[in-house]
Amino acid sequence: MTKLTRKDFLGFSSALLASTSLAACATPQESTQGPALIGGSGKTLIKNADILTMNGALEELLKTDVLVENGKITAIGKGLPAAGAQVIDADGMILMPGMSDGHRHVWEQLDYGRLVKTNPGAYSSYQEWKMRTIVSMNPGEHYLAGLLGGLVCVDSGVTSVLDYAHGQINQENAIAAAKGLQDSGVAGWFAFQLGVSSSYKPGDTVDLSKAHSERISTTTETHWATVDALKRDVFTDPGAVLQLGLAPAAGIGDRIDVIKEEWGRARATGVNMIAAHIHKPPRPLPAGHMGFRDSGMLDLADAGLLGADYHISHANRLTEDEFKVLRETGGMVCATAMGEFPYMTSKDRGPACHGRARKAGVATGIGIDVIMALSHDYFEHARAAFWSLYLEPEGVAIASSYKSPDVLDFVTALGAKAIRLGDVAGTIEVGKRADLVLVKTNRMAFGRLGTLADRIATFASREDIDSVWINGVAKKRNGKLVGVDMEDLMSKVEAAQRRYGPLAASITFTGG
Repeated sequence: MTKLTRKDFLGFSSALLASTSLAACATPQESTQGPALIGGSGKTLIKNADILTMNGALEELLKTDVLVENGKITAIGKGLPAAGAQVIDADGMILMPGMSDGHRHVWEQLDYGRLVKTNPGAYSSYQEWKMRTIVSMNPGEHYLAGLLGGLVCVDSGVTSVLDYAHGQINQENAIAAAKGLQDSGVAGWFAFQLGVSSSYKPGDTVDLSKAHSERISTTTETHWATVDALKRDVFTDPGAVLQLGLAPAAGIGDRIDVIKEEWGRARATGVNMIAAHIHKPPRPLPAGHMGFRDSGMLDLADAGLLGADYHISHANRLTEDEFKVLRETGGMVCATAMGEFPYMTSKDRGPACHGRARKAGVATGIGIDVIMALSHDYFEHARAAFWSLYLEPEGVAIASSYKSPDVLDFVTALGAKAIRLGDVAGTIEVGKRADLVLVKTNRMAFGRLGTLADRIATFASREDIDSVWINGVAKKRNGKLVGVDMEDLMSKVEAAQRRYGPLAASITFTGG
């Protein structure tokens, strides 16, 4: 297949041929701010910050400096020398680790607001919306969605994300989406969903059961060719902050031998992240299938399929035995906080599992999930994860022992570990990657008293974020994204919505 150029990715209408990359959006003033702002090789000294380290000792360091060189934290202390460094005056502000989101469908960012969870009746059509939209967006729009979605992460202090990329029906869309996310500068994983096979197109009338069966079907050689293209054209640098992961089509409900074959091939590609949605089936499946016992973790364990690369989202009904095998094999869990609320009383799904998973010693994070439908203030999601513990008796007992650092753990230290980034991110320590968030505290309603963790966990919001660095590169400064022409970007978003929205609406589902 002919390799697509960036112009190809952005060619979704003659009015939108101009690149939406960060470099193209930068103004001359923004592009000459110095190496500390536009590249990882610079030297930055953040002075007089109150530092919420989230390290093993949960240290909170007042009026302390952090030196960043070549993308890493090289010194923490008072009165550090500033020679050759760009100095950031952080007096009165709180410096915290960049946050991690363990489950987010970034491609949906372009349609944010089309459906919202505060309107449950309309939101009940989410799956139909998804099946219409994935066949209506083109490569340029997927690039734009990846770019916008990554920038929204950065803007809210999320420096690492696991993008569960299940909306790309062909190679061109997948490559464009990955490039858009890559160009945003956010770290983490682009976890490409295998098996997406929707065959209908705008204007078609299609049986709803057929559309559902094709949404994630059997992985074919076409999907594997897309994986090869992603590795060849996008994910060429093993040291880059964004890496390729895979979400196999085979999973809950499938035969173990089928799962073993697909997962073996996925792992043979060299990826280090295998992502999956997990919901306990309403009744046990036949022996030899994933879901014969509970949510299938024991079935996978017996087949030798669990490992430190295995990441599951939702997983609300996991048992203690299932948590045990995940802990022993290094598996990871993500609950989607606000997204789990509707499942609280559901017999087949049940309450969010993050409190129980953390208690069981499993690396556990949270995520937004359906970003078109929920607040992008990630501090709100961290708080929702805590409050949701009170909705079940076991969670009440867990929450009663928590302190504010435990609330923030899901989005910092433990959250980074839960997407295989605990060695490089999630805490402020010498040697760690400089993924940092600087929070202003001068808003009238921002608490002045209490620990730094108390103040962040209770009062912080997206509007308080002054600066964000990823790998030492400033992505947000003085409350604004660096190198982004917001007016131009949003005009492209609106034009894209006007183009594919009617196309998606032209698809008719029958038999529902």
